[in-house]
Amino acid sequence: MPAWRPFLVLGAAAAALAACSRPEPAHDVAYYRDHPDERATKMAACQNDRGRIAATPNCINALAADSEATSKTFWTTPKPAPRVQDPGKL
Repeated sequence: MPAWRPFLVLGAAAAALAACSRPEPAHDVAYYRDHPDERATKMAACQNDRGRIAATPNCINALAADSEATSKTFWTTPKPAPRVQDPGKL
């Protein structure tokens, strides 16, 4: 038996096991916008492991949904009342 055959068998077994793992389902921006708890969980996971999962579609979509949510709260804040009662008569 050649010396490389056990390595070939181990490599094939590793490839078969790697192919069996189910990938995480990809969610779109609207999903993360409507589910703030999952968005926060996904963003925390993405920030903790930036080298491995930060470029995945779920991390990118969660970040985009968070940006949209943050910008909506910024632009919808009420404006302060004017300090002058009738600015047209200045």
